[in-house]
This record gives sequence, structure tokens and C-alpha cells, in this order.
Amino acid sequence: MLDFLNYRFTLLAIIVASAVGLIVVCQLLHYVVVYGRLVFYDKKQRKKKVEEPPYLEPISIVSVFSGNLAVFQENLLRLLEQDYPCYELIVINEKLTSKEGFMQDEDDYKFKVLQKAYPYLKVINLQKDINKFSSNKYSLAIGIRSAQYDNIIIADLACDVQDFDWLRNYVSPLSDERKKILFSFVGIKAKKGLLNQFVQFNHATQSMNAFGMALLGFPYTCEGRMMAYNKKFFFREGGLITQYRDNCKQEDYFLSRNAFKYNTAVNLEDKSYTYLPAFENYKEFRRTMYAKFLSHKTFSFGLRLRESLMPLSTFLFYILLAFLVFIGFPWQYCLVFLVIKWVFQMVYYQKCMKKLKIKAWWFLAPLFEIYFIFFNFNLRLRKIFSHKKKHKVKWV
Repeated sequence: MLDFLNYRFTLLAIIVASAVGLIVVCQLLHYVVVYGRLVFYDKKQRKKKVEEPPYLEPISIVSVFSGNLAVFQENLLRLLEQDYPCYELIVINEKLTSKEGFMQDEDDYKFKVLQKAYPYLKVINLQKDINKFSSNKYSLAIGIRSAQYDNIIIADLACDVQDFDWLRNYVSPLSDERKKILFSFVGIKAKKGLLNQFVQFNHATQSMNAFGMALLGFPYTCEGRMMAYNKKFFFREGGLITQYRDNCKQEDYFLSRNAFKYNTAVNLEDKSYTYLPAFENYKEFRRTMYAKFLSHKTFSFGLRLRESLMPLSTFLFYILLAFLVFIGFPWQYCLVFLVIKWVFQMVYYQKCMKKLKIKAWWFLAPLFEIYFIFFNFNLRLRKIFSHKKKHKVKWV
């Protein structure tokens, strides 16, 4: 039973085992340094004793609408009923084709009724794809230019605002005049089923990396469709002009080029969170993940390399571990590597998921991680062998 204690280490086994040990150390550092920022965020905020400023800056909320208003009506009404002294809601109503003309006319009537009840609601009607742009960035740019106030929130009507004081909580970090960009957590509504567990784990991983790096002072992306900008800063930095014809996430494009520690704020108070609808099926989830994967082409080479280090090291960890077992290395020593990595992983996932209010099986994080090694590898193969397509997705 204790034969592994008498194992005679070969040079090859020592080299490979050392590589595995180095990978484990690097991953533990990632958990502690990056995810740890998110875990201990609350304690640092309590020390600062942040209070609501006596004067709340006027806010413009800009949203692009295309579809059936009945689907988003509840979220729209919550945005219109916010407990905030001075704000406006600008909806860019992208007109649909004549085939859906009846529905469009009905939505126009509803918007007119809402405008009478809420004078701070502005509706700008645009013909969908009038300039042959495949994305909604042109519509967003029009909405931002039409905004009356300097601080702007780009919102998605699909995002479920939890309460009527959401806006008051969301914009509180903008009291610091140095901050020109602000984002908070956008979750995905939980539902029963195994697919939900995969979705929640994947979203948790991406959010942990995004917020961990932002809190370290290196913001580069946000997982969601809610973000605030300073209007003058936004246009001074070029806005989204070069991306009108591109389907990539406007948040990724703008953040990766213009977000820095001194000008970016992160709000992780749970009252500022919003939630997207759950995925209906696996096909929709896979299509969205593929489109998000393609959108990372907007990142610089160094940023793409940095984002790939964790998945690549995880892949190498399991490959080298399997190789050690194959060459006769005692499995008991391999188990030590696994236990150390998995314990740290589960502890940090549990704490981060609790912070982000994500309900998922954190204790199965190692198994989900192994699954997504193959899932992401499949996405990379698909990118290599498939032709360029347009992907209709809901960004998360």
C-alpha cells in the first residue's frame, strides 16, 4: 500500500512533476491575487465608509429597443419609476420591417402613452439597419449624442432591474469626478436544470476574472450589458465609430482601450445588480459563447495572451498529470496536486459566487472546469474551420 514511498524518481518524472507543481502554484496565486480582490471587496469598502453624496448628478439612460415591447414592458416601467431626483430615459426604437408592421404600430402607440405619463422618456425612431450596419452601435451613438446630461448609462431593456432605488445605488461611485467609466455585475437568472449550472459556472468564472482584474487596477472587460460613461470622455476617446459594422460587444471594445485604474469605477453592491433572462436551450448558450469568443478580436495581442493564460495552464495541468500517471508516476502524488488545486478552487468559487449572488453548484467547479476545457477548444476549432457569419445573440 505504501509502495509509492519507495518510488525511484526518474529525470523525466522530476521535470514533469516540477512543471505540474509550478502550474499549481501559479493558479493558486491567481485565486488569491485576482479572485481574492473580489472576496475581500466588502471589508475594504467598509473601511472607506462610502456615503451617498448630498447631490446626485443628473443621469441619462440610453437603451436600444428592437422587438416586441410587451416582452420588456415590466423592465421599462421599473426604469421609469426609479427613485432618483433627475434623470431621463432615451429609447432608440429601431423600426422593424413592414412584415411586422402591425406590432410596430402597436409599440409606437404604447410609447406615446408612456411619454405622456413620463415626460422624461424620450423615444427616437430609427429604421432598423438604415445604414446597413450589422450592429446597434450606430443607434447607441445617436442616443448618446441626444442625451441631455453628462453621465450616461447604456442599458439593455432585457436586463431586469431589481428595485426602484437601483439607479441611486448604481451611480453612487460617479460622485468621484475622476471616474469616467462605471460598471456593475449583470447576472443571469437561475432556473432548474443542468444547463443552468453550466451557464452559471461559466458566467461566474468570467465575472470573477473581469471584476478581479478591475479591482486590481486592470479593467478590460465587463460581463453584461449595463455600463456608465461620461459623455464628453466617451466622444473624446472616439466612441464606437470604428465599430459600427462590427458585432463585437461595445463594452469590450471601449473598455479594453480606454479603461484604467484612475478613470474606472466598479460597483459591487448587490442593489446595483441587474439580471438577464436565462438561456432557453444549449444551442442558444453555445451560439452566444461563440459570438463572445469572436468579439475578443478587439483585444490587443497582450490582452488576449493574458486572458488565455489561465485556461491554457489548466489544460496543461491535466495533460501533464495524465502523462505522469501514464509513465508510472505514483497516483498518490498526483492526487496531492489535485486536492490542493481543487480545495483552493472550490473555496474561492464559493466565496465569489456568494458575493455575486450566483446560485450554482460551486462544489462541482473542478468538473465544470474540465468540461469547459473541451467546450472552449471546440469553439477555437470552429473559428478556424468556419466561415465568417453574423450571430444573433444576447450578450452576457
